[in-house]
Amino acid sequence: MDLNGRVTSWNAGAEQILGWTEAEMLGRHANVFFTQEDERDQIAEKEMGAALLHGRGTDERWHVRKDGTKFWANGEMMPLKDKGGQPEGFIKILRDRTDQRNAAARQQADAEFMRSVLASSADCIKVLDLDGGLTFMSEGGMRVMEVSDFNLIRGCPWPDFWQGQGHHDAVAALAAAKAGGVGHFQGSADTYLGTPKWWDVQVTPILGADGQPEKILSVSRDITDQKSVERQLAVSEERWRGLFSGMQEGFLSAELIRDEAGKAVDIRFLEVNPAFAGLTGLPASSAGRTMRELVPAIPQWVIDTYARTVETGQPEKFEIHVPELNRTFEVRAHKQSAQQFAALFLEISGRKRTEVRRAAMTELGDRLRDVGDKGEISRIAAEVMGRTLGLSHAGYGQVDPDAETILVEQGWTASGLTDIAGLHHFRAYGSYIEDLRAGRKVVIDDTGSDPRTAADAKALTAISTRSLLNLPVMEHGRFVALFYAVRAEPGEWAQEDIAFVRNVADRTRSAIARIEAEAQQQLLNHELSHRMKNMLAMVQSIATQTMRGAADLDTARDVLANRLIALGKSHDLLLGGSLSKAPLTSVIESALDIHRDRPDRFMLDGPAVMVGSRAALSLSLMLHELATNAAKYGALSNADGRVTISWDIDGDGDDAPVTLRWNEAGGPAVVAPKRAGFGTRLIGRGLAGSFDGKVDLSYPPSGVVCTIVAPRRGLMAS
Repeated sequence: MDLNGRVTSWNAGAEQILGWTEAEMLGRHANVFFTQEDERDQIAEKEMGAALLHGRGTDERWHVRKDGTKFWANGEMMPLKDKGGQPEGFIKILRDRTDQRNAAARQQADAEFMRSVLASSADCIKVLDLDGGLTFMSEGGMRVMEVSDFNLIRGCPWPDFWQGQGHHDAVAALAAAKAGGVGHFQGSADTYLGTPKWWDVQVTPILGADGQPEKILSVSRDITDQKSVERQLAVSEERWRGLFSGMQEGFLSAELIRDEAGKAVDIRFLEVNPAFAGLTGLPASSAGRTMRELVPAIPQWVIDTYARTVETGQPEKFEIHVPELNRTFEVRAHKQSAQQFAALFLEISGRKRTEVRRAAMTELGDRLRDVGDKGEISRIAAEVMGRTLGLSHAGYGQVDPDAETILVEQGWTASGLTDIAGLHHFRAYGSYIEDLRAGRKVVIDDTGSDPRTAADAKALTAISTRSLLNLPVMEHGRFVALFYAVRAEPGEWAQEDIAFVRNVADRTRSAIARIEAEAQQQLLNHELSHRMKNMLAMVQSIATQTMRGAADLDTARDVLANRLIALGKSHDLLLGGSLSKAPLTSVIESALDIHRDRPDRFMLDGPAVMVGSRAALSLSLMLHELATNAAKYGALSNADGRVTISWDIDGDGDDAPVTLRWNEAGGPAVVAPKRAGFGTRLIGRGLAGSFDGKVDLSYPPSGVVCTIVAPRRGLMAS
């Protein structure tokens, strides 16, 4: 440029940077490529003045190209002098520094941004030397570490800030970063002012130009609040997990599995508690598996119910029975999320069994109310018992304890099994008859392992019996009937099962007793009619015989009256019992009561024996005649005499002989009568024959002895 600032020379570099050609610029002032602001401020003139004054003028500013765009340039202006050293113009050198300026601006902006990030970050960001000494800490880090002046901790070994395991973890993380890796740990460290905190720490290398670590970056995030929450959650989780694991109710969390059409076809278990596994028999590791995988035969309605819970959002309550476990559950399901639900399983097997048994007892009572046949009563009871308890066989049978047999006329048999009606010998199926004889129930859970039945297990299996329950029916101490309940598979007999069978047995026996009582009443009516006829005939016979053998009327009257009184007492005795039988002891005491003037006058000794009505009347009259004769001539005629009446049974069964002895002692010396009176004939031929008895009368001097021998069957006759 000349001294006025007009262009005199314009090189190719100027054309490239500014856009004007040399021809376009020759003679034009340099202000053309300065901004309007710089032109207004005469920046070009000031540069020329500085060049003249100091020999050089420099600046950095925005300039303008021909197309109007701006660029940042580094400018330098120097004076051009003639040979005499006088200024004759200027040389202007421009260097385009736009990219460098933009890069520097970006770098400065980035640095400012990073400074603001570091200042605002709540993380404690530190730079360490390779030995772990602190060389830098961010503003945010100083705040969270409660450091007011970084110079207070500059150069301090960073691992020394950590306590316990945290110190070892910090040393290990630093070593990992120095080796080019990444170290990470969580630990506790106090702030500069001593506030305890928990930190999540990541340590990474800062690489140099050679790619090797030259510094270490440590970023520590305050997780104190998180740790506190985690501890609270852990405590809460432990408490709830304890409840979840310890609760007796089964719990499951699951999700629906749908087919391509969107229909729910299965469920997948997400979580189950131990109680669910224990109640249902499914494995404790069911989580992740599907219901149909574990229970292929699960009814579709169960899946549909769960699906309805999810689709409507309304809780569902339903019952499900698991035949394989013989358990019933009440299920309460509710929706959790889009396709997930939870369900609580409450076992109600006991309650359902109680309801079923209660309904069965009601049904039994209703069905037995008007039944008049004992066989039909037994059949109905067996059916209700078998169906309710899921038995293979059930029923009632008459027992012959002497033959050790049971006759099952009509029992109940489950579908598909063979009927076991007929005569069975107890010892063909085990060795427990003695318990039944004693009136004790027999409960066997597994006939194959129980010592009472193991030897005969095959015979029991042949009639579909692997577990059995027998309840004996006792009458007057004798085992006369049996209620039986058996199952085809081994299994424990619950107390409520036993109680149910006992209730059925009691209800059945009551119904049978009602029929027997009605039949007995009819029999009694006939018996009373028959008895009255026999009584009148016997009175007529006694009266005739008494009158015929009496010496005078007064004697006849007294004898007849006493005989009729004895007859009446025996009749009263029978009316006080069952009319058909009475204990032998009671018959004897009633007949002799009129002669008992002191407690030891009569001695009775013998086993329990029941006698029928016909034998009771005859024995009463025979004993009356013996006592009357003893009062006149024998042991009852003085104060010292006494009579012993003893009896015994020789053997078992209906034909076993019963021997009864009348033995007098302590009375006057006995002399055999020269002729047999009516009383003697009544004893020896008339009365004893009524019960197939034989009489032997002997008269030793010490006292009369009368021996009566009759079969048990004859004594029991009515």
